[in-house]
Amino acid sequence: MGLAASQARFLGLTARKSNTEYEGQQVNQQRTALANESASLYSQLTNLTVPTPPDIINFYNTEYSFVTGGKTYTMTTLPIRGDNGYTVSVSHMEELPGYKTVTGDGLDLTGADTTTLASLSTLAKHIENERKDGEQSLPSDTAVKVFSHNNNTYYNIGDKYYMYTPQTQNVTSTYTGVQLTYNQAGDFDSIKISELTGDNAISVSTNQVADDDAYDLAMNAYNKEYSEYEKTMAQINAKTEVLQQQDKTLELRLNQLDTEQNAISTEMDAVQKVIEKNVESTFKTFG
Repeated sequence: MGLAASQARFLGLTARKSNTEYEGQQVNQQRTALANESASLYSQLTNLTVPTPPDIINFYNTEYSFVTGGKTYTMTTLPIRGDNGYTVSVSHMEELPGYKTVTGDGLDLTGADTTTLASLSTLAKHIENERKDGEQSLPSDTAVKVFSHNNNTYYNIGDKYYMYTPQTQNVTSTYTGVQLTYNQAGDFDSIKISELTGDNAISVSTNQVADDDAYDLAMNAYNKEYSEYEKTMAQINAKTEVLQQQDKTLELRLNQLDTEQNAISTEMDAVQKVIEKNVESTFKTFG
């Protein structure tokens, strides 16, 4: 290889080496950008708060109740103290009479008692509500037969039958001038409501009652938060995996460039030696 050819080869190798060095810098910059993005994802991951499921222990309410007149009364709010005692709201389940119109199939009137509609005001009201337009109301002295069948109470008027279907309703009442005493634990010990207990003080029971509705709401909120948490975790992991694959590809390319640059450097050294020999030979020729 002549001096000119060697010099041209050396310049070509120098250009290739510069290109590989530049491409290597570009690869390193891309890997740096990937590293910054990966660090940002890791920061998001560490800042995630793992949702905590609700503890049933935190969803118990203290309930105060007492029994009088065969009914159980429950305090719905904490008493408010006044000059002449406390103001207390209590609730109890009240049975409300109800009726259902049925057929007389299989019903036996044998042994039925007879009364009048006037003594059955709630039944009279039910019948009146059922009355069609143009249909006359039943007189108050209408005979009504009362009998039992399969532990149910029935009423018969002519060809119509009615079954007694009582319903319960939670009734809340507020009383003033209530007298309360407390025990050593700070809970209510006895209560006296003149309208309910007369002159007697009734013992008050303290119970811890689970608030199932509040717990269910809290659990639903937790399930929603945990679902969002898992979704975010999956997204971060998926993005991180993509970044790792991209970084691995760039690392392989960088290794290729390093190998190529080493090969170019080796060849440049060889060409440099050829040039030096050609220069030395040329100067000897003209020396």
